[in-house]
Amino acid sequence: MKLGDTLTLSIIDYDHEGRGVAKENGFPIFVCHALKGEVIKGKIEYINKNYAQASIVKVIEESPARCHNVCKYYTLCGGCNIFHMDYDEQLRFKHDMVKTTLKRIGNIDFEVDPVVKNPNPLHYRNKIIVPFKEENGCVLSGFFEAKSHKLVPQDQCLIENEHARIIIEDLKKEFEERNVSIYDEQTHKGLVRNVMLRANKDNELMLVLIVTKENITINIILSKIFDLHKNIKSVYLNINNKPTNVILSPDGFKHLYGDKYIIEDINGLKFKVHPNSFLQVNHDQAEAMYNLVLDHLGNDRKQNVIDAYCGIGSITLNLALKVNHVYGIEVVPQAIMNAKENMGLNNITNATFICGKCEEEIQKLVKVDNVDAIVFDPPRKGCDKHFLDTVIAMKIKKIVYVSCLPQSLARDLRYLIDNGYELKRVTPFDLFSQCSHVECVCLLTKVN
Repeated sequence: MKLGDTLTLSIIDYDHEGRGVAKENGFPIFVCHALKGEVIKGKIEYINKNYAQASIVKVIEESPARCHNVCKYYTLCGGCNIFHMDYDEQLRFKHDMVKTTLKRIGNIDFEVDPVVKNPNPLHYRNKIIVPFKEENGCVLSGFFEAKSHKLVPQDQCLIENEHARIIIEDLKKEFEERNVSIYDEQTHKGLVRNVMLRANKDNELMLVLIVTKENITINIILSKIFDLHKNIKSVYLNINNKPTNVILSPDGFKHLYGDKYIIEDINGLKFKVHPNSFLQVNHDQAEAMYNLVLDHLGNDRKQNVIDAYCGIGSITLNLALKVNHVYGIEVVPQAIMNAKENMGLNNITNATFICGKCEEEIQKLVKVDNVDAIVFDPPRKGCDKHFLDTVIAMKIKKIVYVSCLPQSLARDLRYLIDNGYELKRVTPFDLFSQCSHVECVCLLTKVN
């Protein structure tokens, strides 16, 4: 086998990214956009001593699960990677991927729940960040090719909020008509970099334009867009003049028009969403996940609970409605400020928000209260080992682990199981339809 070879390949499985897996004399070959059970002609595009990658030249035997009604930019854009699977196949893939990952990384052979379906597999994203590019005097917008910074111009996206595209198109027209310069990543010159749009469940929008400096023309454009689109409730600039791929400058937000935040409703609770607030990108599925977290804690109103990595308090305040007291811990000061705002907004008095490292703060709480359960929703890298050691030493009876990456979840579950906890339930949620990402909610209990 060598680069450029065309081979007939039988697709026997998927990898964790949803690529088809074939084997040639036992040597693994990964094929983008190939489905399990298909026979394809594939061209070898990359090869090393461990595996090869191939592209599809022709599908010889097609799977009935192949979806042809896909986005016209799908094979170019890196935003989605399993749109070629019909929705039932996407759910099968995600279920099997979670189960396989637990076994492969954590040596955990466990019966995983069926994936909780996304009620809206299209147009579900409540937050998008779109880059701009100037080409031959025209302003283009779109998304980057997978694993590149090559912009694919687009006039639609099937997973973004349906109200976002017309705003992006109006911005582009204004930039062109007023000769506004677009930032160039190579030369680091130009004014406009990206636009971020956030939406709540009622399709009220926040617009954040990322620029390299303040500019009166930009303010005029944003004022016009704000007046034109009545569902835009908040407008910000984010000033980022650093030659970096980091999109948002944490200290660069400047409020221009409308409200300073939009309000999101989650299970009847109100949350102020600021430009840099973390919320799940799929509102309906976030509600479903939080409800399962509550179910796992049961109906004992006497419980004291810790919510580690609490962010702006979206899980914490839902917990407060069902328990005696909940402690939300987060290392980001701005997030704790927002969480306290949200507590006041909902007239909740049985929550305490603490700014600090989770592993340090939970040790202090043992001296204050008996802790019956802990919920944690860490970043993709999973939990710090020192944090898990602290939880284990505290002998907390119940753990609800919310994870956005099965690989780090498997590692952490293995460690907890080896140190006195029993895994009771793993439930995957499809928050990111058309993409291989999956969230899981897991329940563990202390043995004896």
